[in-house]
Amino acid sequence: MRIREMVPISDQLIFLHDKRVCMYLLKGERYLLLGGGMSYVVPAVEEQLDRFGVDRSRIMGILILHSHFDHIPAVPYFMQAYPEMEIMVSAGTKKVMGIEKAVKSIADLGLATREKFGVNDQFRGVSLEFNPPEITRVLNDGDTIDLGGGVSVTILETPYHSKCAIAAYAPAFQYLFPSDGASLPILKEGKLMLMTNDNIALYLKSLERMAALEVKAVCCEHGGAFYGDDAATFLRQGLELTCKKYDSYRQAMRSGADAGELAPDEVDEIMMNRECGLISEEVLLNVVTTMINSAA
Repeated sequence: MRIREMVPISDQLIFLHDKRVCMYLLKGERYLLLGGGMSYVVPAVEEQLDRFGVDRSRIMGILILHSHFDHIPAVPYFMQAYPEMEIMVSAGTKKVMGIEKAVKSIADLGLATREKFGVNDQFRGVSLEFNPPEITRVLNDGDTIDLGGGVSVTILETPYHSKCAIAAYAPAFQYLFPSDGASLPILKEGKLMLMTNDNIALYLKSLERMAALEVKAVCCEHGGAFYGDDAATFLRQGLELTCKKYDSYRQAMRSGADAGELAPDEVDEIMMNRECGLISEEVLLNVVTTMINSAA
C-alpha cells in the first residue's frame, strides 16, 4: 500500500501533511516527530495533530534527518511553541546550522514557499521565520532514542544524499525513515527519482544497508509512505534503479562523455514527470551533474 495523504498509518504511526513535504509522528509511551518539514506546513500539521487529539506534552522531540531547506524550516516554530521538545540532529546538520550562508538560504527559501502557498509569517502568535534551532542532542550511527514501552529509534548514518544525512529505524515495528536517502517516489506512474548530492557509489552502499533491513513501512519525506509488502518492494526498486544508473553513468564517463552534456537530458525527464518537487530546474541540474561526475 502506498500512502500519499495525511492518515494514521497504524496505531503507532501518523503521516502528517501531504506528499509534497511529509512529516511523521511515531508513538511509544512518548512521541517523536520525524522530519523537520517546512514552515509553510506548520498550520496544516498543527490542525492534523488537533484532529487526532495528539497530546503535545507527550511529544518528546523532533528528529531532523538532514539539513536541506525542505527538511528543517518548521523546527524553530515547534521549538518556540513547545520548548520542552528536544531537537535532535546529526553532527553534520549541527555544523550546517553554524554556517551563516546556509542559514540565510534556508530562511530565504522558507519565506519564498510561505509566500507561494499563502501562509503568514506567524501561526498562533509564533513566528515561522527560520533561525537556527537550539540543538539538544547530536546523534551518531547506532545511537538510539527511547520512547518507552519497548519503542526505540535507531540511527543509521547515510551521508550520501547529503553529508549531514541520517536515517532512522524503529525495530519494534520495522518502520524505516530514510528521509531522502532512498530514491524519491515523486515521479508519475510510480517511477522513482535518484538524487544523490554527493557520491553515487557511496549512496548505493547506504541504500544497500537500508534494503537489508526488515521493513513493514518506509516513510519518505517526499512522495509519501509505503506500507506492508510495498515497503520492501520500494527499497528493492530503488536499489535496482541506483545500480542501473551508476553502471550507466560510469560506462559513459569512462567512454569520454561529459557530465555537463549528459545531465540536461536527465533533468528534462525529471521535470516532465515529477508530481511534486520544490527545487528549481537550475539546482536540479547542478545536483544531477555532480551525481554523474561522482560515477567516474
